Amino acid sequence: MTRTILVRNKRSMRQESVPLTSIRGFAALWVTSLHYQLGMADVGYQLWPGVSHYGYAGVDIFFILSGFILSAVYRGFAWHNLGSFFIRRGFRVYPMHLAVTGGMLLLWIDAYLRFGVHNEAQNLHWLPAFALLLQPFIYHRLMWNAVTWSISVELVCYLLFPLAILALRGARLWVLLPIILVLAVIEHHLQIYDLYVWGDGAVARGLVGFGLGMAIRLASQRVPVPARSLTILGELVGLGGIIGACVIGQGTYVPIFAGLLILCISYDKGIVSWVLHAPVCLWLGKISFSYYLIHEEIIGLAWTRFPATRLPFSHDTDGFVWIAGVIAAGLVLSTVTWLVIEEPFRKLGGHIARWLERHQARRAEHLRNAPVDSGGGAGRMPAEVREGVAAG
Repeated sequence: MTRTILVRNKRSMRQESVPLTSIRGFAALWVTSLHYQLGMADVGYQLWPGVSHYGYAGVDIFFILSGFILSAVYRGFAWHNLGSFFIRRGFRVYPMHLAVTGGMLLLWIDAYLRFGVHNEAQNLHWLPAFALLLQPFIYHRLMWNAVTWSISVELVCYLLFPLAILALRGARLWVLLPIILVLAVIEHHLQIYDLYVWGDGAVARGLVGFGLGMAIRLASQRVPVPARSLTILGELVGLGGIIGACVIGQGTYVPIFAGLLILCISYDKGIVSWVLHAPVCLWLGKISFSYYLIHEEIIGLAWTRFPATRLPFSHDTDGFVWIAGVIAAGLVLSTVTWLVIEEPFRKLGGHIARWLERHQARRAEHLRNAPVDSGGGAGRMPAEVREGVAAG
């Protein structure tokens, strides 16, 4: 049984859902458009306030998407896979985060040595907590790379995921549907009142979205795969609902429609999922984590070296041209960091996790095949213990 679970997990991890990967890129672009707009507004430019206003909901889409994907990949999770699970998650998050932190520290040192000044949000005594991604739970303010609060909350979701998947994967549909309804209502409430980015509020925000994604995925596995026409309809309702909610000023419903869209594109047979198979969409999805982590530093660095005011066009045109160049530079740099940091370390984590799984499988096989000493002699394993190990 142990071997079967491990093989199933390995196969599922190798099967990448292109639409689900691609949609991450658009969520990241939406979040970053908000940050770009806020940053440019501070220096007198109003670029795309209508498009970016609800960009914060992209973070909640990340949480839903994460819970959805992990529930698909690790539905066969068992306790002996706990170590390999956390190894994969750690190598997915920390190498890129620490690389960006190192780059920010070098810039801090350069600014301090050259000008004798530093950003108040980048005090060195905060650096250890920030490097460990503990800052939202210790200090109630944004510091260093502000966007990492959501990564910290994601780690909390990872810590609780093993318990949640073991508790819910056997739940019946009539149990999961009320859970989805309750979490959707809470998600809507949070969008209205409690969009925290630190402390208990941030954790609640992450857990609700992550749990909603989990419940949607597990419930979908208990019903037949819908027809293609129904999948297309669901995609259009989900995407149209996101756009319509923003247009009419009801962006609080965005995560709900996003959950429907994620479910429908996961079937990979609709119009939206077909579009998301485009190479450029997949590329955006693959580099989305790197881009999310570095985008604010790119805009700050670019403005100090070459502000939009140095461009020869009109005021608004200067802003658009400058921000287009910054976004392009960020995408190029994100591609590089994905190639040389994020992806190699993700693969390294996968290799280590698979080695650990093989080692545990061999150990379990050895214990199963150990001879039984009916006399209870030393070095022998009692039959009831051996049967428990064999059962996984």
